Amino acid sequence: MEFSAKLEALLFFFGEPIDIHVVARMLNVSLEECEATVSHYEQALISSHERGLIVLRKGNSIQLATKPELKEIGEAIIKDEFRESLTPAALETLALVSYLGPVTRATVDYIRGVNSSYSIRNLSMRGLVERGEEKGASFRYSPTQDFLKHIGISNIKMLPEYDRYHALLETFTRTMEEVVIPENKEKKSESPFDEVQNEEIE
Repeated sequence: MEFSAKLEALLFFFGEPIDIHVVARMLNVSLEECEATVSHYEQALISSHERGLIVLRKGNSIQLATKPELKEIGEAIIKDEFRESLTPAALETLALVSYLGPVTRATVDYIRGVNSSYSIRNLSMRGLVERGEEKGASFRYSPTQDFLKHIGISNIKMLPEYDRYHALLETFTRTMEEVVIPENKEKKSESPFDEVQNEEIE
């Protein structure tokens, strides 16, 4: 598989800005090779009228985004989201953020088995979850105070069977971290970046 395809899969899976040094490390290439491929991929997206994406750069960070000329598609999605009730996918994501937060989107993706960026953005726009501090190269998400007030509780630990489900999810998360490829150690399982995860469509 070409390196540019792996780069695209990683940027899609990650969803948020990611430092190019982290990209090079995750894809096991030199920084120079990574920079060259990112530049080539960036130009390929810009020059193609059949692609709807661009690479956004801010300092050393890069991220996939929609081309500005296609912004009306995003606006239509946002309007549609606020007309509809939360989807099962969004409710599932909200439950994970509530019982496990602060939690990275990558962890939510791993547990759900799909890319959760759409649901997290939906929940963020509705004021139900918020992005907090960074953990490594990722941001961590938590339920908002407005969400707690909306469901009539003052503390997240007042959620039904919070201690039980929080403990179960923490155990699962620790297990997940143990099988993810440790740096400079023998591979124990497939990396989530070895192939693109299914895009969330609910």
